[in-house]
Parts: sequence; structure tokens; C-alpha cells
Amino acid sequence: MKKAIAYVNDIILGRTGEVIKRSCQVELIAQYATDNGVEIIGWFEDEMYNEDVLSRTGIAALLSYDKAYDLVLCERVWALSRSMAVLEPFFKELDRRGVKLESATVMWDCVSQQCRRRFRGSVHAKPRSERSIIEQREADRARVARPSHLHFAHLVK
Repeated sequence: MKKAIAYVNDIILGRTGEVIKRSCQVELIAQYATDNGVEIIGWFEDEMYNEDVLSRTGIAALLSYDKAYDLVLCERVWALSRSMAVLEPFFKELDRRGVKLESATVMWDCVSQQCRRRFRGSVHAKPRSERSIIEQREADRARVARPSHLHFAHLVK
């Protein structure tokens, strides 16, 4: 059985203010581990997202973990960063230790794809609905008035 340490932090999605909470990420990672025969031997977290991955206290604690492990699990790569340039120093440290990164949720953005390719050979997660794990923050919703007439005549020749 593979041994893993897991990492979570509150992930803010873009400018919408939607948050993927740590508690939800813990559930998804735990389920992923169960489904894929992985034993989680340590959990690490940061309260706030910071683009400088290596300066986070949770990441520092993760990197100083002294027991043997095969994987670092996260719910999605975005818990670390959305930039490969920012992730490279962290990945070099994982390479030095002979450790792989796996995500519990399959994302199709460029960074997630590059990370999967980089750590090829890892078990891939089953896709999950992103909407089921996002907390909606109250925001003003745009309202669009229904037009009184639709004008398509200029499109027909």
C-alpha cells in the first residue's frame, strides 16, 4: 500500500469569491485514498492561499516531515498554485525525495495537465462535479431584461 501525506488550504476561485473549503478537500482526498489503496499518514494545511508555495507554513511542515512516504495528495493542484513556474521549486524538492504528486480531482486546465504529465504513472482520479464542492458566497446577481422583440431579419438573405 502506498503511503501519502496530504495538503489542503482554502482555495478561492477567481474573482467570484467562491471557496473550496479545507473540510471538503479533506473528504475528497480521504475518499480518493480509500478508492486507490493509499494510506494517509499525515495531514498538512494552510489557512490562506499564498502564491509563494515554499514560504507557506503548512508546506514547510510538509517538506520537513521525516517519515517515509510515496505521495503528496491534494484535492487539486490549485491548492498549491496555478503557475508551473511557481510550482517548479516545490516539484524539484519532491523529485529529490523520490515523491510524486497526485490530485483527488481531475481538472482539465493547463497546469493540472502538465502536473499529471510530469508525475506520469500516478493513478488518476475519477472526475467529480466541481459544483458539488464549491461554497457560493453571496454576490449580486446580474439580471437581464427580456427583449420585447428579436431582430433576425438581417441574418436572412
